[in-house]
Parts: sequence; C-alpha cells; structure tokens
Amino acid sequence: MVATDTQGYVYVLVSPNCDSLKIGGSDYPPFKRLKEINHSEPYKHWGKWELADFRQVRNWRKVKRSLHYAFRSRLNTRLPHQKELFRISLKEASDAFHAVDEDEIIGKPKVDRMFYDAPFRDYLQQLFVFAGLTHWLAYQGAWTFVLFPATEGGRYFTLNIGPHEVAFATLNRKSRPTEHMILTDCLILDFDEVAVWLAAHGGKTVAAHYQTAWPRAVCVHFVGDFATAAEFLHLPGVRRALIAYWHDALFDLKDRDKTSVYARFHHYNAVAKLNEYIAQNP
Repeated sequence: MVATDTQGYVYVLVSPNCDSLKIGGSDYPPFKRLKEINHSEPYKHWGKWELADFRQVRNWRKVKRSLHYAFRSRLNTRLPHQKELFRISLKEASDAFHAVDEDEIIGKPKVDRMFYDAPFRDYLQQLFVFAGLTHWLAYQGAWTFVLFPATEGGRYFTLNIGPHEVAFATLNRKSRPTEHMILTDCLILDFDEVAVWLAAHGGKTVAAHYQTAWPRAVCVHFVGDFATAAEFLHLPGVRRALIAYWHDALFDLKDRDKTSVYARFHHYNAVAKLNEYIAQNP
C-alpha cells in the first residue's frame, strides 16, 4: 500500500478531569500524540488524557471532519481555545468509530480474517495477556505486530520487540503443519516439563540466532495447531521465561526511547480490535 500525506489516525481521549471527550486526528500514532496533548496548551489543563479508542485510516483529516460534523451540536463551547471537546458518552464515540467507512480503515480485511479464525484469535488473546503486552499498548512501535506478513512461505503473524522476532506462526499447509516460534529467556531450560512436552510436539530449543538478541535468549520451536500453542503457554515456567525476556527488552527500549525498525509495518487496527476483544472476554 502506498502511503499518502493524509494517512494517519483518528482517536478519542478521555480524562477524569473533563466532562467531555476529545476527538482528534494525527499523522502519527495516537500514543505519541497523547504525550504531546498531556503537556501542551490548551488540553493539558483538563488532563491527564488517556486513549479510549482509535482507528488507522487512509485520510484522517476527512474522517475527523466527518466525526466532528456528526457531533457538531454537542461541541463543548464553555471551554475556551479548543474545538475538539464534545459532550458525548464513550459509547456514542465508539459507535461512531465503528461506523467509519470501511474503505477508510487500513488493513481491515486482515483484521476480519484474524477474527474469522477463532482458534487463531483466541491464541493471540492468550499470548497478549499471558505475555503482558496489554500493559505495553502505549509503546506500540517499540514492539510490533504484523498480521499475515508477506514472508517466504507465509505466516499468520509476526511479533517483534525492537529489531528481531520474538514470536511467529507459519501458515498451515497440506505438506507442512503450522510451526510456532517463541523467544524466551534461557531459564525455560530449567523446566523438565517443557522439554518433555516439546519432545512430544516435534519441538526443540536453540540459542537465538538473531545478532541483536540478548545473550540469554532462547528460541523455542514446535509444531501444532493454535490449541496446541495455547497449551504450551500454560506449561510450568513458560510465562516466567517469556516475561523475563520480553519485559526486560521492552524496558530497555523504553528507557532509550527506541522504536523497532519494523514500526512502519505495525498493525495498529489489529491490536486495537484484539484489545477490545480481550476487554470483552477476560
């Protein structure tokens, strides 16, 4: 897809210190824009603002105008020097975002495909919650999630933290079952149950071959469907080893204010939809 100068994001923000919602738009991800809003005039006076919903769209100025027009009679005119605060409920705002023209939404076919495949969707739900990525939504770009990337052989998804992969699943073929890879800390090698399970599922552990990986990184490979992959997540020691690597790497990127080289491929709409699903299905 060729980027245009109007491709970007529309978002809705909420604050406990304001009785109105902010509907805005930006060329760059709302998590970055949110930091600016909380530290700049005039909106910082009614913060701290938090992100409630957003969409990545082909023409954010057009979509923002249509949202503002839809709620024009609800504009909060009591608060000075602003034109983006509306006296509406979060449900009204979310309903409006769900009603945005589908042709404007970036990557919608891939998001739909993810949700049509229930076992795949449910595995991603467990992986995101299990690994704690739901607590790192503000740092999307340091970690990246790509749906159905155009890699050799094809994949369902790829997750990166910084410059290298930390998880992927290959597409299921008649001649080759789905292969899963999850990168963890080497403390996973301390758990005999994991070794036994991997032996029964065509699996293995190998030192990470990524040059940018930390020295303690171990790649875990196995084959099976997504129910099998979910079973792996719940083995003793897996969560501890996964979090030990993923969170340390994320804290390091946060401290250095670094983003992944794959940030431009990150699928924001897929993460937003998945996070919404997680909130509705705890």
